[in-house]
Amino acid sequence: METATTGPRPPAPGGTPVRLLGTGPRRWRWLGFGVALMAAGGLVAALAVDRLDDRRGVLVAGADLPAGHVVTAADLRIAQLAGTDGLSVVGENQLAETVGRTLTVPVAEGSVLPETALGAEAGYPEPGQAMVGASLQPGRFPVSLSEGAPVSIVVTDGGGAGTPGRGAGVEAYPAHVQTFEAATPDGPAVVELIVDAADAAQISAAAAAERITVVQVAPDGGA
Repeated sequence: METATTGPRPPAPGGTPVRLLGTGPRRWRWLGFGVALMAAGGLVAALAVDRLDDRRGVLVAGADLPAGHVVTAADLRIAQLAGTDGLSVVGENQLAETVGRTLTVPVAEGSVLPETALGAEAGYPEPGQAMVGASLQPGRFPVSLSEGAPVSIVVTDGGGAGTPGRGAGVEAYPAHVQTFEAATPDGPAVVELIVDAADAAQISAAAAAERITVVQVAPDGGA
């Protein structure tokens, strides 16, 4: 008569013991670790989607644009970027008002267009005004000179009688800086100045002869 037995069967002589899946604390630790990994993956995915939702369109230079360049629609393209909150960049909704503006600094191809790079409308100068360009050697302008600054253009003629009260051989003219490029190892600083149209010829001739000095003044200081 055979007697039925319960429970695990002992291994056959010389055989390899069969290891049953554990049901103790170790198994639950592995299950908990797997759940944690799944939760972390879901969090990363949620953050990635949220990051995509934060993207906004910004204007990017489609080519290398030099300072003084008048921006056209063909110069720009739109890129979607995230993390631009608090940054001074030009959004795609500003395209219409950006076209026709003058760049105050160079912008490299592929670079986001900063708001600080946009100068005056290309319609400058206004009636009765003129724009004069000049190369300035060190010592003939303040190092803090920047676009939009009110200045006085001091012109020396090398002698002769000057305007009373201003010194012999010296004339000064009020102006504003339109664009300014700092000096480089290869060349002097370059400045574009908005002046009265009646003074433009004399200032331009003096600039060509390197006889001008640019002095920055208070906003209401005049010449």
